[in-house]
Amino acid sequence: MSNFTRRGFLQVAAASSAGAALAATSFNTAWAREARAALQVAPLAGGLSLITGAGGNVVVMGSPEGALLVDGGNAASSAALLKLALKTSGAKQVHTLFNTHWHPDQTGSNERVAKNGGRIIAQENTKLWLGRRIVTEWMPAGYGPLPKPALPNKSFYTTDSVDFGGDTLKFGHLGQAHTDGDLYVHFTKANVLVAGGVVSSSGWPLMDWQTGGWIGGLVAAYDRLLKVADDRTVVVPANGAPVTRRELQAWRDMYFQIFDRCVKQLVKGMGPDECADTQPAKEYEAQFGASRPFVLASFKSLWGHYAPDA
Repeated sequence: MSNFTRRGFLQVAAASSAGAALAATSFNTAWAREARAALQVAPLAGGLSLITGAGGNVVVMGSPEGALLVDGGNAASSAALLKLALKTSGAKQVHTLFNTHWHPDQTGSNERVAKNGGRIIAQENTKLWLGRRIVTEWMPAGYGPLPKPALPNKSFYTTDSVDFGGDTLKFGHLGQAHTDGDLYVHFTKANVLVAGGVVSSSGWPLMDWQTGGWIGGLVAAYDRLLKVADDRTVVVPANGAPVTRRELQAWRDMYFQIFDRCVKQLVKGMGPDECADTQPAKEYEAQFGASRPFVLASFKSLWGHYAPDA
């Protein structure tokens, strides 16, 4: 991992309040800050590049067919992002765009890519979400639906693969993780694993329980990623600097511990705030920041699995 340094990557501040309104404000503030930030490029293994500053990490690969992007940043950064991606890859057009999930900072380039005839790949649930209006606790203003031409034009259910630029890209559904449509993309020759929103190295991930994410599924998604990665794999999160398999393992164990603690409070009859008051993630705050918003969302994500009639 000598080609990059953590200092080169934008950091996203963790939310500091349990209130839904403040959580939404914190998210939108970080999103706006990313949108205004200067785009930066860093090399990855196998001729891949990582662009930051567009709301989320964007991985770029060039080939005679055109450029391939994993995630497309937010809409505010789209024009500049695509221009930089083409310059970086030496391509004249975007051939393929992966949406690792439905969130605005992954799907902001869909319209531009679609207008130029690009292929957009996503897990089927992500395609379904993008075709409707979505209002969530963390984004009360709502998002979507995207125009029909901007919806993913190639979707899959479990796993699939494509050959591109001399590499084989294997991608798969991570189940109900931080949404219900998360996917990973593994560049097998370069050994770069793009993990999407399931992994964040710059703070707590967004637990989007209202669109199918849940903390038990997040742990299962880490188990899946750990089976794909080896000790030499470069793992690219949705936000923050690339990490290694060792960090994936440590975070998997952390999320399992938080999951287990939240479940124990749920079966005692506690509610979200009561659980958060027990500080089940306290020892990890030095690394990830204030944990209360993440704990609140993680607890609520249990309702559909442990208390479906609640």
